[in-house]
Amino acid sequence: MHFIRVCTLMLTLLLALPASAWADGNVVLASGAGYKKMVNALNAAYEKKTGQTLDLIYGNMGRVTTLAKESGKVDIVLGDAQFLLKRAALPVSEQTELGRGKLVLAFAKGSKFSKVADLDNPEAGRIAMPDTSKAIYGKAAREFLTNTGRLPGIKPRLVEVATVPQVFSYLATNEVDMGFINLTHALNVKDKLGGYVLVDEKDYSPISIIAAILTSAPNEDKAKAFLDFVKTDEAQAIVRANGL
Repeated sequence: MHFIRVCTLMLTLLLALPASAWADGNVVLASGAGYKKMVNALNAAYEKKTGQTLDLIYGNMGRVTTLAKESGKVDIVLGDAQFLLKRAALPVSEQTELGRGKLVLAFAKGSKFSKVADLDNPEAGRIAMPDTSKAIYGKAAREFLTNTGRLPGIKPRLVEVATVPQVFSYLATNEVDMGFINLTHALNVKDKLGGYVLVDEKDYSPISIIAAILTSAPNEDKAKAFLDFVKTDEAQAIVRANGL
C-alpha cells in the first residue's frame, strides 16, 4: 500500500509539470508551498535577466522530498534545511542559504491583543501553533515558550494543529485569539490578520531556508546558474521582501 501511495503521489505531482520540463530541459524546482510567492518572483526576475525559466512544483515538504527522491526529475529543492538535509536526508551536491525563517505571533482581526506580552494576559483565550513534533515553526514556537518560561503554564490554552496554514485558518475564523506562524506567511495574508509581531530570534533555534541541488539533478549546470542568481543583490531583495 505504501508503494501505491508513493507512485500515486509522484504521478500527481509530475503531471503538474508542463511538457517543456521534459522537452526543453528546463530546471525543475520543488518548493514548500509556503514559499510560492517568493519563488514565483525569483523565477520571473531570473527569466527577465537571463531568458531562462524554471518549472516549479509546490507542496508540503513531505511530498516535495518524496518527489525529489523518487522521480529523478527534480533539480533543486527549496525549504527548511533541517527537514531537507536531516529528516528527509536528501543527497545534495550544492546548496545556498536564501535567508532565515522568522517566527511571528499573529493576532485575529478585531482582537484587542497586539504584543508578545499578551501571551501572559489572563483575558487571552486560545493560542494556535503548528505541530511541535513535525512542523519547523511549531518546534520554534515550543522552544520560544519554553525558553521564556511560559511552558508548561500556558499549555492549557494552546491549540496544536498540523501546519502554519491551519493556524492561519483558526485566526481568520476567530477560533483563537493569536497564533504562531512564520513571517513569510504573515506577509502573504496580512490583510486578513489583526496584526503580527516578530518573536525574538534569540529564543528559538535558527531556521535556515535553503535552495539545494540534488546529486541526481538532470540539469546540474543550469541549476547552478540559478543558485548563482539567488546570491545576487536583486534576488536577495526579493527574498528579504518575502520575510527571510
